[in-house]
Amino acid sequence: MSSFVRCYQLNSSDYQHLFSSQLIYLFSLFNEYDYTVRLVGGAVRDILLDVTPHDIDLATNATTNEMLKLIQGDSNIELVYTRAEHFGTLTLIVGTTVRKTFQVTTLKRSITRHGKDVAVEFTDDWSIDAKQRDLSINSLSMDEHGIVYDYLNGMDDLKMNRIRFNGNISKRLQENPIRILRYFRFFGRLSTDPHAHDPDVLEAIQQCGITLQDVPGEKIWIELKLILRGRFAGHIMRTILEQRLGPILGLPESLVEMFELENRWLRSMNYQPEPMTLLVTLFNDQEEFDTFCKRAKCSSRHKNLGQFLLDYRYSLQPMRDHDLLYSYKEFLINSHQNQQDIRHQYVIELLKYQGYIYLIDEIKQWSIPTFPIDAWDLQQNGLMSSRSFSYFLRHLKEQWKSSHFQMTKEELIQYGFQSGLFYT
Repeated sequence: MSSFVRCYQLNSSDYQHLFSSQLIYLFSLFNEYDYTVRLVGGAVRDILLDVTPHDIDLATNATTNEMLKLIQGDSNIELVYTRAEHFGTLTLIVGTTVRKTFQVTTLKRSITRHGKDVAVEFTDDWSIDAKQRDLSINSLSMDEHGIVYDYLNGMDDLKMNRIRFNGNISKRLQENPIRILRYFRFFGRLSTDPHAHDPDVLEAIQQCGITLQDVPGEKIWIELKLILRGRFAGHIMRTILEQRLGPILGLPESLVEMFELENRWLRSMNYQPEPMTLLVTLFNDQEEFDTFCKRAKCSSRHKNLGQFLLDYRYSLQPMRDHDLLYSYKEFLINSHQNQQDIRHQYVIELLKYQGYIYLIDEIKQWSIPTFPIDAWDLQQNGLMSSRSFSYFLRHLKEQWKSSHFQMTKEELIQYGFQSGLFYT
């Protein structure tokens, strides 16, 4: 018997644009055989926040076997086998010409973990399934008519920008330790006050933090990236480190740098710094950086950016002359041509890291110029010398750089003759 539920009718304009022909087909199929299916979790939450959901996840009172029978022989649906079938989740690709992917999960009564082993018990009661979800705002469900079902006052929490766990907080965190970082991610997304953490939640996180050591590094990094891209990123990272989660996440144990990370985020937040740009603040040396990259299984893209910032954060600085960006421009000019574009992006991130926010727009708009002269040009001007052309080009390039990259080919040729360079 389901417990009390509050129902809310949405305006059709709030949700109908999400109901593609593929999704409508799926709803019709389940309804035809008297099964109930609803949108659940983040999709419903995002609709209520007037955000287009990235993914549409569904739940149903049909069992896994019943779903398999339902789609058997249906040429409009392809089943993608994953390891999630054991947990009641089927991945379905719906459509023929235009195809869309949906995950449909059987309602759950309980999830029990023993180390890496997970046991799932299923139910046909929507209220029980709602209670198994981590947060009240993720426990909402919605049918094809735009009726939202709220068993745990998730709508009120959403309106109040409140992040509340369902049931016993420690139990929820122990069921799935990644929920510790998910809490901080949703806090950054919804809260209007960076300090409005529930003390009971922080206490439970401290007690359960050690369980994060069993979470794969890739999942850790996914959540950290989302936190660092979200609102209050500096404040939230400080809170995470204050809960002594740093070493478990592969971050340094010292808390000294966390204040600088917060300040760095405050200075650069309007320019959307990369997650690694902020995180490098915490690393005092190569060993600390390598430890994190190994724990978090960082992609080469993020690792390369972090390494660049670590290498140049002190050595590459503005020149105190009429072109503050000269040293950065010279660095890019001296880079190999096939590295210039990516290093241009790295330099922008370096300026965010260093706090030179007022220089960012200028370097963004600056196009890396091409050295306008080569050996062929020297030959065309009748240059014959015992010196190698590389010698002349090297000196001409230095002269070109000293002109702040303004000298033309003709001016460089003229300089070569007038200065006596070509006669050495």
